Amino acid sequence: MKTIQTSVKSPQKASRFELLVRLVYWIPVVLVLYILSVLSFLGWILNFGSVLIRGMRSARVSSFLRRVLDYQYKFGAYYSFITDERPPILPE
Repeated sequence: MKTIQTSVKSPQKASRFELLVRLVYWIPVVLVLYILSVLSFLGWILNFGSVLIRGMRSARVSSFLRRVLDYQYKFGAYYSFITDERPPILPE
């Protein structure tokens, strides 16, 4: 896939304090991700119908789905200990 790019900087040194912060920080982020997942599913249905009926994707829905995926990738990198850079609680 030529249209997808990922770049993560992962320093060797890890913060022990950040490890403790992750234990608490995941609660609000997981709640936001749950809500976004439900909305993403509805967006997927809208995009599916749009492609089926009109033959083209909805620009707004596709933009929303892209932002949700970006947020999920940031969350995944943080909780997989790839980076200490915390994702925001609410996506941009």
